[in-house]
Amino acid sequence: MADNIGWEKILATALVASFFTACVTEPVKAWLKRRQFRRCLYFEIMKNYGALTGQIKMAEHDPEMKNGIGQRFAMGFNRIAYDIMLKDAPAFYSLGYYEVYWIELLYRDFEHVIHGCFDPEETRLRCAGYVAHSVLNNLKNRQMSKRLMFSVSPEWMKEDLRQNLPLTDYIDIDPPTLRERLLRRCDRLQYRIWRNFYPPRT
Repeated sequence: MADNIGWEKILATALVASFFTACVTEPVKAWLKRRQFRRCLYFEIMKNYGALTGQIKMAEHDPEMKNGIGQRFAMGFNRIAYDIMLKDAPAFYSLGYYEVYWIELLYRDFEHVIHGCFDPEETRLRCAGYVAHSVLNNLKNRQMSKRLMFSVSPEWMKEDLRQNLPLTDYIDIDPPTLRERLLRRCDRLQYRIWRNFYPPRT
């Protein structure tokens, strides 16, 4: 009888441990993995945006640098985090349909700057400017997380975002909802704080 009671306790303990693992531990591990993947992806997008805007500024200051912007951007372009997330489809698509859609579109645009056919070649610079502006549009219109982008960005990138995000327009297909109007009020307050506490460098 005592042996039966002992086995019942062991079985009950094992069941509780399995339940805890299935219901708590595994979801937490999946959430942490997804969170880390997302941070790495945003960090890579930030680096690509920085490399692209660097090439654009160089071409704007030196007309001779207008040609070859695609080849030079290719040397700084990375898609390691993006490819890793594509291989882990559950983690990638758990980001949400809209965020995934805009991130996929953004990487296709990055690739187009490098591999696209442009005639004349100088039009590649206009394409690069459009793609760089797309990053700002995604952040301004909440297709990507502004908070996360700031958290993975060094100070020079934060300064770029603080300077350019207030100048980026909202894109409205439908009239903004009450929630969106409230968020835009928060944006205006944030921009005012940026102007007061983070003035642009001269």
